[in-house]
Amino acid sequence: MTQNILVVDDSGEIDRQVKPYANTFNGSWTLHSAGERDIFYKALEVNADCILIDASSHEGNVWDAIRSLREQRQTQSIPVIILFDGKEPETILPYTELEHTDFLFKPFNMKELVIRLEALRNRRAYLESLCRENERLNDLTRVADNTASALVVFYPDGKIEWSNKGFEMIYGSPLTDYLNHFEHEIFSPTSQRLRMIADQFDQGEKVFTLEHEIQTTGGKKKWVQTTVTPLLDDAGKLNKMVAVESDITQLREEKTKSDQLLLNILPFEIAEQLKKKGTAKSKKYKTVTVMFADFANFTGMTKVMTVDELIDELNLYVRNFDEIIGRHYIEKIKTIGDAYMCAGGLPLKNKSNPLDVTLASLEIQKFVSEMAKRNQNQNKRIWQLRMGIHTGEVMAGVIGSKRFAYDIWGSTVNIASKMEEFSQVGRINISSDTYQYIRDYFDTSYRGKVRIKNTPDVLDTYFVNRLKPEYSEDEEGIYPNKAFLKILSQY
Repeated sequence: MTQNILVVDDSGEIDRQVKPYANTFNGSWTLHSAGERDIFYKALEVNADCILIDASSHEGNVWDAIRSLREQRQTQSIPVIILFDGKEPETILPYTELEHTDFLFKPFNMKELVIRLEALRNRRAYLESLCRENERLNDLTRVADNTASALVVFYPDGKIEWSNKGFEMIYGSPLTDYLNHFEHEIFSPTSQRLRMIADQFDQGEKVFTLEHEIQTTGGKKKWVQTTVTPLLDDAGKLNKMVAVESDITQLREEKTKSDQLLLNILPFEIAEQLKKKGTAKSKKYKTVTVMFADFANFTGMTKVMTVDELIDELNLYVRNFDEIIGRHYIEKIKTIGDAYMCAGGLPLKNKSNPLDVTLASLEIQKFVSEMAKRNQNQNKRIWQLRMGIHTGEVMAGVIGSKRFAYDIWGSTVNIASKMEEFSQVGRINISSDTYQYIRDYFDTSYRGKVRIKNTPDVLDTYFVNRLKPEYSEDEEGIYPNKAFLKILSQY
């Protein structure tokens, strides 16, 4: 299916980046150009499915241009994606409340643009379908027989006066039957929410809107948007209430996809700050444990393995590393080639991070060892890993002018990297700082001293062998037992 994309970009940058992909994603795109002053007429002329506006390519007022589109019935629901300069993420704040509007920072990723376009297009189609249904509300009987929305008339005490067939379409059974088996957020007589809504209407509120998850009679989970309006008697007192419910499960899924894109790049807490405030401040953390892992002789492997084989194998290791650290509340920072970097104790602070990172490192070491045995049995190349850990102070935040990246920096990072460099294959090398935190719970071996480059510092280092037997669930000393978990929960 061909989509008409209207481009508002004085620099021509969008055309140059998008045109090569116009026939590769989800059908084909036809690009049309427009100036800021003729967006409205051009959008009607080409029947635009979406509008891309480069906010940084001209000196015009993008806010006024978009607002004028929203004031016209013919263009008010056309999706708009605004492209901003990544150096100024706070510039998105005025636009976050505009309907049918999304944003990207330059330079943008084509796959992300496609997902945003698809999400906005689906949302527009869905809302237009809801609008078409709402236009039929003048004939209540017709609405009751044909609409996909649930309509319910009920009293402040929860007694149901009437409901339509749309309720059964969403919930899987008529309202009265549904309430015999399930609690409802609003319609159940014992609902605390029902009393709260009635109180608000008694105090003069005109409408109440709620998004909530429901379970159908068939056991399926759905998201429903409920809008309740009051019906007053001649004296102005609350007499009845009318609820209109719509299935918004698809919209929630599209929003989840869009949010997941951000979460793949940034920690949850940082992503939420950016979504709500448009910026995320850098912070200093006094106690963070940083781990570096690096594959030995990776360069040699690149010479004897095909690109596909190398990437597939490396991806297998990284995905498993990600899963392991996720179970220990550790944040992945980045991968640099075959080097893997993560940190415990941020962005949410905790005191257990030296123990968390050490436990995760033992699991990673075990996984790599098991993979080596498998590859040896299959006559494949064996991957060997060095790991290094250090605990100390770091700075952390979102940096970069081209795209968002959550990163950490400081001498702690450099020392952790040195611990990995000074380690041996199949071993976990830790600094004396980390040793002070974990020595009571893990069996270690003194390794020797290491000088930190460009500093006068000389640090004692240790190999981590395993959990001490009294804290281990297994014979190898990889997994903690209940006694250790109880200690860990006190941090």
